[in-house]
Formats: sequence, C-alpha cells, structure tokens
Amino acid sequence: MNITLRQLRAFCDVAQTGSFTLAARRMLLTQSAVSMLVRQLETEFGLALFDRVKRRAQLTETGRQLLPIAERMLGDLREVVDGAADLRALRRGTLRLAVPQMLACSWLPPVLARYRSLYPQIAVTVTDTTADRVVETVRQGEAEIGIGPERPAPDTVQSDLLWQERMQCVCPASSPLAQRAQIDWADVADADWILYSDTFSGHLERTVWAGMSVHLPRTTQVRYLPTALALVGQGMGVTAAPGYAEPFGRLFGTVFVDIANPVMLRSFLLYTKKGYDLSPAAQAFRELAEQSRA
Repeated sequence: MNITLRQLRAFCDVAQTGSFTLAARRMLLTQSAVSMLVRQLETEFGLALFDRVKRRAQLTETGRQLLPIAERMLGDLREVVDGAADLRALRRGTLRLAVPQMLACSWLPPVLARYRSLYPQIAVTVTDTTADRVVETVRQGEAEIGIGPERPAPDTVQSDLLWQERMQCVCPASSPLAQRAQIDWADVADADWILYSDTFSGHLERTVWAGMSVHLPRTTQVRYLPTALALVGQGMGVTAAPGYAEPFGRLFGTVFVDIANPVMLRSFLLYTKKGYDLSPAAQAFRELAEQSRA
C-alpha cells in the first residue's frame, strides 16, 4: 500500500469543508488535483470515502470511521514537525556531557552557565567521571560530547584539540619546594608520588622518568585528582596536575609549582562519535567550548 500525506490531507480537508472546491483552496491546488488525490486514496483502500451529492462531498460510513484516524496521523506529523523546529531552534533538547571530575568543578561551570543563559530550555546531563573514562563514555553513547585530557581513542571516536594546559608539580604547603617559583623534574625524582591516572602515569614514565632512570618505587594510587590533592596536603607525597586545579589544591594545603626540564603541556580534547552528526544542543555547546580557551 502506497499512501501519501497529501492524499490523507486531501481526505481530511474535503471531509472538514464538505467541498472539493473549498479543500482545493486550503491546499492551494486545483479542484481536479484534490479529486485525483481522494480517488487515489480510495483506490489504495479499495473503499469509497465520499458520496458526491449535488456538488457536496458527504462522507460514507467507511469515511466517517477512517476520518479520526487520518486526522490523528496528520496531528502526529505536525507534532513531529514542530518538535524538529524546536530542536533546531534550541527551544528543546538535551545536552549530554562527559567531563573529568575536577574539570567539571573548575572549567565547566562558567561555560555551562553561559550556555544555560543562552538556551534555558535545554536539559543538561553531566557525567563527571575520571579522565580515563571520558572516551569510553562517548564510545558507549552515554554522552554525546566528552571533554578531557588526551587519551587513546578507538577509530569510532573523533578527537579535536581544544586547548593545552601546563602541568605543575603539586607539593605540600610545608615543603621547601613550595617556596620556589619553578622546579625541575629531577627535584622530585626521588619523592613519594600520588598517582591518580593510569594513562597519565604511563605517560610520565615514558617521557620524563625513563630518561632519568626513575622507577617510582614509592607510589600511592588513587582514582580521583581531589583525593590525590588531599593526600599531598597531608604530606604523603607529590603529584602533577594541570593548572586549572590550583584553586582546589589550596583547600587541601597544597601549592602548585611550575615544573620544567622538560615543560609538559597536556592537550585537552573534545571527543565525539566519528561519523555521527551532533544534535543542535551539542553543536551549540561545542562552539562555546571552543571559544572558552581562545
């Protein structure tokens, strides 16, 4: 069966007006075109929908039974069209983000506040997770956009650079290192280390400690950066963290110190599913995210 929306609309308009002529005016068609659409629909159904009586179109019993169904179908279509228009105009929709916990507490709030002021009717869901889980959250479709430090990504996930952040050494406020404007990696090669990311720890071992023959015999492993900062504040060791975490580090009695030789820059990326178009809500947030570090 090959029924078109124009046929259904012609049926409903003729039924509502009782006239092929008036229905034609509604649809901006000729009377013959409307008559043809109704005849085509009757042929598809194998049923007569109208009795033509003295220039009037009167519904048959079958037509009366089918009219509410056709009107409901056209109403549902109007809701779909209106819904698409609302999504396009950002009058409705949902933004689903995956962001590392510390980034969600520092970089994200002002960006999200700006987004909410522009698009107050968009619902927002933030998955605040570990940096190592951002890519997987996007891959599994739990978030449409992920923002976080550079991590290995499968072929199904697209990554685009947003900004680069200098990594700093985080030490207890009571440490002599806290009084210095800058230190070298060699100054903390023998320190106890608090590690909070398997991927980042592996990166440090390959790029920094390997050249100094450091094997980190004394380490404490945690999952989240705030936990690492709290342990550093208790004098249990040092860690490395991006500069945006410094305001939180002060709450735990830690000091962020520039670290050089080499200077380490961490890339922060925007992750999306490759080959998938972003929803209007996600695309609008992406544009704000790209502006936030420009």
